Amino acid sequence: MNWLKKTIKRALQWLEFLPATNDKLYEGLHIGPNTYYTRQNLDSMAPRLITLGQDCVLAPTAMILTHDASSVIHTGKNRFAPVKIGDRCFLGYNSVIMPGVTVGDDVIVGAGAVVTSDVPAGAVVGGVPARVIGNTADVMKKWENQLVEPPYAFGVYPTQHHLLEIQERALTRYGHENRSGTNP
Repeated sequence: MNWLKKTIKRALQWLEFLPATNDKLYEGLHIGPNTYYTRQNLDSMAPRLITLGQDCVLAPTAMILTHDASSVIHTGKNRFAPVKIGDRCFLGYNSVIMPGVTVGDDVIVGAGAVVTSDVPAGAVVGGVPARVIGNTADVMKKWENQLVEPPYAFGVYPTQHHLLEIQERALTRYGHENRSGTNP
């Protein structure tokens, strides 16, 4: 019976550590207005070392790390360093921002990129490790004919109706017939 008590105690300690159940870890975060993120985007060991600017979008599987546990097996200690993300930044799917990195304003981090060093303002980065592959202004110009205006304002979380509307706009852009109400 003693082993059961120890097991339950360990399980409860683990649940207390989980980000979804420990709001104290996230008190006092520095996150600008109109920034889209979830707790799953933020390092759960020291999220308050993260500063996020305004008008940013973090894709659902993007990750900002403030700690590196690879040193634990060699030293018994974790490495910690703050991370700063500027205004109007986009972090793509499965991108990772490593501890100690500063990302400038108006940056696009491509899907799957691992950012290990500072990124200058206006850069587009991609790869492992991430490197500058362009600038935001040039990419926006290149994509000009592919951009579709959403039926909602930035800062408003889109509803299913909004998503259906923007999908129809995209389909129209590419000459597809209206598919409202049909199942794929």
